[in-house]
Amino acid sequence: MGSQGPGGLPSVQAPYTVLLLPLGTSRQDPGAQSFFLWLRRMQALEREQDALWQGLELLKHGQTWFEDRLREAHRQQLHLGALGENFLTDLHPEPGGPQLAQIQKVNICLQNLIQEKELSRQQKGVTQPKEEMAQWGCPKGPRGPTHV
Repeated sequence: MGSQGPGGLPSVQAPYTVLLLPLGTSRQDPGAQSFFLWLRRMQALEREQDALWQGLELLKHGQTWFEDRLREAHRQQLHLGALGENFLTDLHPEPGGPQLAQIQKVNICLQNLIQEKELSRQQKGVTQPKEEMAQWGCPKGPRGPTHV
């Protein structure tokens, strides 16, 4: 896709368009206008695809990050449970804080993005076949809590 951006992920570059019209046509020619609009739409779809692929890579990295945090939280929970009433001797920082707020924001943003797209599909009467979803690595059904 191009050069590496922050975090080692490919950066999405803004392309430009060069439109060559034969000498016998003008910008007012309906055929030329139609072609130009088609070309712009194709480029917009390509940019959307690039952003979606980049998002998919981020989600893969994010899933690993979330799984690591879940394992660490579970480990701390087991440790704290083992301490019992002597938990005040534990030197681990209090969970939550700014990181929890950021995680909740990300979760809300993802949920809104997904719900908005699903609502749009339902209004258009478009559904994606499960085989196609599986081809792109999408889960086939809702996932429950992760047990680590």
